[in-house]
Order: sequence, then C-alpha cells, then structure tokens
Amino acid sequence: MYYIGIDVSKKDLSVFDGKKDLKFINQEALKSFKKYLKKKVNFSDLVIIFEPTGVYSLYLKEFCAKNSIKAYILNPKQSHNFARALGIRPKTDKIDARNLYQFHKLINLKDIQVPKIDQQAKTLASYLVSYEFALRQRISLSHHLESLREKQLIVLIKKEQKRAKKLEDKIFHDILEYLSKNQNLKEDYQRLSTIPGIGEKAAIALLTLFKTYPGTNRAQITALAGLDPVKRESGTSVKYKVKISKNGKGIYRKILYLPTLCATIHNQKIKIFYQRLLAHHKAKKLAVIASMRKILLIAHAMYQNKTEYITA
Repeated sequence: MYYIGIDVSKKDLSVFDGKKDLKFINQEALKSFKKYLKKKVNFSDLVIIFEPTGVYSLYLKEFCAKNSIKAYILNPKQSHNFARALGIRPKTDKIDARNLYQFHKLINLKDIQVPKIDQQAKTLASYLVSYEFALRQRISLSHHLESLREKQLIVLIKKEQKRAKKLEDKIFHDILEYLSKNQNLKEDYQRLSTIPGIGEKAAIALLTLFKTYPGTNRAQITALAGLDPVKRESGTSVKYKVKISKNGKGIYRKILYLPTLCATIHNQKIKIFYQRLLAHHKAKKLAVIASMRKILLIAHAMYQNKTEYITA
C-alpha cells in the first residue's frame, strides 16, 4: 500500500507522501493532484488519509470515489489525540499532513475503502448545514438586539433579524420540497416523523445522518452522532464520570436535544425509560442523553427496516 496524508483547507491540499511535502489547489476534479499521482503510483495501491472538513473535503472525497481510490477518513478528534500522544504541539497544514500519514500504522485494513457519494445525502447535508447557519445567525442577532439601546441601531438590527428569519424559513421550505419530490426520502421522512416527540427538523436531521452513513450498526451510528459513552478509569483511587465522546457532528445532538425533552413527557416508551433512570439516581442530564441515544437507535432501526413507530 502507498499511503498519503492530506490536510484539507479551503484553498489547498497539503500533502505528505512519506518523503515530500507538497501542496495542490483544492478545486473540483483536482487535476494537478491527479497528474502528480499518475506519475507516482498505481491508483489500486493508493490509500489517502484525510479528515472530513465539511464542504472543503468534498472535492477530495468525490475525487477518490470517481477514480476508485481507497481512503481512510479520520475523525478529527482521533487525529488530535494522536498528535498529542506523539508529543506534537505545533499545528500547521504541513505538520497535520505528516501526522495523518503517520496514522497509517494504526489503520485496520478492513476500514480502508473507496468512498461512496450519495447525491441525495449530499444535498440533504448541504440544506441542513445552511439551515443551521441561518438559524444561528438569527439567534445571534436576537441576542445582540437585547444589548442595544440606540433606536437607530435597534431598527437596523430588527430588519436584519427579519431577513435572517425569511432565509431560515425559505431553506426549511426548500428542504421539505426536496423531500416531497423524492419518493424514497419522503417515505423515510414520514416514517421517522411517526416517533412521538420527533418533529420536522429532528426527522430531517435523522434522515440526513442515516443517508450519509448507510450500512452502519448501532454502535457506529451512536459514535457518528457523538453519543457513545466514554469511561475513564485510573487505578483504584481515581474515578471519573462517564461522558459522551462528542466525536460526531454536534448539529445532530443540538437538533435532537429539545425533541428528546419533549419525548420524555409525550413518548410513553422514552418517558418510562427516562423515569427509570431517574429512579436509579441517575443525573437528569445523563438521563436525557441516554434517552437521546435510545431515540437515535429506535429511529435507526426504523430507517433500516423501513417500519413505522410502534407505540405498544
């Protein structure tokens, strides 16, 4: 295997092939990078290691999929912890690329595969990220408005707030319209919406997660949402509280939080589960997180089996 570590930024790909540090423009098709690789290695022997950096890493992922190049997409927290374990403190694109290359020594061969691009998942993810951006912008303006006293500024910020709300509503409307035009997405969305406590936004977030990571098992989908528990123990005298890893994308936990609180009241299964945890002296926050994880796993099973929620 010929391994290459790549640190992806908005403009460039910082590449380390085990011997040289290189840099290529991060653009569609990655022509200059492809030209370099053709001279260097057979694509069937190549493995590219990189971190998912949202839209910035999309060109690289599509490049691997189109050219049948195997890749290992490394969780950013794994990369960070790996660098810390090596005692590497400086952080530059070049150093990050070298760290990613070094990680090939720890990779399980079965986890190396050619990435697959699901156009529907790609579109849903773009809509969801854009919706979150518009929502965050409106909330930020609302918070800023509370601190203002000058009438002229208040009028100006209120106008921006209304504009942000219109953008938020437009994006959400476009998501629903996109779902209605694709029968398979529409059916999956409607099934997920049958879970008591799960509203439109949460159903869309869950559908996006499941479409983006098909074929995952219970443990994997829990980890991808960052809801997998992390237990720390050191000897017999030191005890740590169990926490979730938060390795996955925060948007899913953020969107699921309020629906979970709603489900602990209006969803009989989740309510019983939540109350049982409290009865066993679990902290409320821990009980809510455990309930969130349970909802995620129920939804995941429904998505995979194409079934609706059973209340009994």
